[in-house]
Amino acid sequence: MENRASASAVAVLVALWTVLAPAYSFPADDQQEPQRPGLVKRAVRSFLSDDEAGGGRGVHLGPFYPRIEIVSSGAGLAPMVHFWAPDIGGRRLDVHASAAYSIYSYQYYDLQVGRVPHEGKSLPRVAWGTRGLFPLADIEKSAAAPGFGIYASAQYRDFPREDFYGIGATSLRLDRTDYRLRDGLYEGIVRYRVARLSFMARAGLLQASIRPGTDSGFPDIGISNDERTAPGLLRSPDFVEVSGGAWLELRDEPRNPHRGAALGVAFSRFDDRHANAYEFNRVLVDAREYIPLGSNRHVIALRQVTSLTKPDAGSRVPFYMQSTLGGSAFLRGYSSVRFRGDKLLVLEGEYRFELRPKIELALIYEAGKVFPTMRGFDLDNLLRSWGAGIRLKSRREVRLRLDVLHSAEGTRLDLKLGQSF
Repeated sequence: MENRASASAVAVLVALWTVLAPAYSFPADDQQEPQRPGLVKRAVRSFLSDDEAGGGRGVHLGPFYPRIEIVSSGAGLAPMVHFWAPDIGGRRLDVHASAAYSIYSYQYYDLQVGRVPHEGKSLPRVAWGTRGLFPLADIEKSAAAPGFGIYASAQYRDFPREDFYGIGATSLRLDRTDYRLRDGLYEGIVRYRVARLSFMARAGLLQASIRPGTDSGFPDIGISNDERTAPGLLRSPDFVEVSGGAWLELRDEPRNPHRGAALGVAFSRFDDRHANAYEFNRVLVDAREYIPLGSNRHVIALRQVTSLTKPDAGSRVPFYMQSTLGGSAFLRGYSSVRFRGDKLLVLEGEYRFELRPKIELALIYEAGKVFPTMRGFDLDNLLRSWGAGIRLKSRREVRLRLDVLHSAEGTRLDLKLGQSF
């Protein structure tokens, strides 16, 4: 299995290089009439452009913006349509909505109305997957938007084949099951940026339901689990959620950094509306540092993340709201959401080398763990993965990355839109 994964990784990397190398070749000095670039070259160059002439808006038909996204690690590619109408009537009133349906029947819908954070005419940046750190993922994505924002937000997700291996660092791959997650999040959000510091406060209602999964290759979670091994399986409560956080942005280019640092902190409170079985607090810290080695072509990138969730006395954290390791977010050498727990610690490091201005290679090392109590908040018994990757990017943003990571459970390919961190 590992050999086949490694061979596939090499094949994909070679294919990428075969397409990209010609796209970035330049005519000789004595060539008087260079030929018009072909369709592939034009498509690649457009994809890796910051689209300054279009104000960063990209392809759109009036207020409608078609895109291809990955709404969750198990979803596959999803056609997504955004509706974006900023500054309606010349006033500071924005409306953004989007809808996606993936090849594996994952559905995602959202709506934001009010003073929605955005840069120029560009689409708002919204976090939609289950792997991101809520609410830090949203705070980071909107950190570059100027000024003050206040808006109402609604999100609905139907993710029909989410994986569950058990809780804790000793869960087994053989115990893999699946479940269907349906949830809605309805919030009021206030966000403000002053200089390089962004603040966000939000409050709302979270409604979730757990149903049998649709992946025929694995048993349903209810066959081998109960409330003891998967809290929240039999009763999915409604939550009143209150969160606040801040993001300090000191990087030269936040979505393609070469130097500087960033720091995010957040606190969330979740209250079970109908009982006290699932009530908890969560603290998040995400620190990132970027050190150029002589020039911006050689960069050491470092990241430290912790998520500390503490349930109230007599309460537990629902399994689908626990922190996770594995997949595109953290510990990429392991399967998506391979490990779950109330608390998480992650350390990541990459050496990045710009082979060409829009092609970057990376060496990657990651370590992390999940643990139930603060006694486990140390560097003992860390899970590890390591590997290499190739990234395609514009001057300001990493557009696409392909990483090949190896862990104690094998070799894994991770193809993702956007940067790793």
